[in-house]
Amino acid sequence: MGYCMERWYLLYCKPKQEARAHSNLSNQGIESCFPTYKKSKTAMSKLVEQPLFPRYLFVKLDPYSVHFSAVKYTRGVTDFVRYGSKLQVVPDELVAQLMQHSKQESDCEIKTGDTVKITEGCYKDLLAIYQQPEGDIRSVLLIKLLNQYTQIIASNSAIQKI
Repeated sequence: MGYCMERWYLLYCKPKQEARAHSNLSNQGIESCFPTYKKSKTAMSKLVEQPLFPRYLFVKLDPYSVHFSAVKYTRGVTDFVRYGSKLQVVPDELVAQLMQHSKQESDCEIKTGDTVKITEGCYKDLLAIYQQPEGDIRSVLLIKLLNQYTQIIASNSAIQKI
């Protein structure tokens, strides 16, 4: 009589190889979670995905059916995180929240016509209508001042979708 005892475990990865480990685990049919966020490295660069937890990855395994050594020797993986001789188990709820947050972040792309809130500068806390991108780091917004709509250009880091 087999029953599933799958749990999330924490893996430690080689430097800058979390995505490689995630891909290789997926190719083996092993579920893993690689939470990321989007960040621009410099003021003039595009947004790039960065690991939320550099060098760490979550992997879901049934200790009675999966060979842990196959995971340990996957390209990009250094080892399981341990406390003494015990592998670090991560609560299901935490991984579910991380996965949900990553999905929401990818769903929150701002599109033309979306209402945004300006979060800094002289127009802080004003609502605006997103018009279009202005290069990689700024956007054109439409705000209402003195009962007239006016276009302004704001930094992408200073606007938040509502």
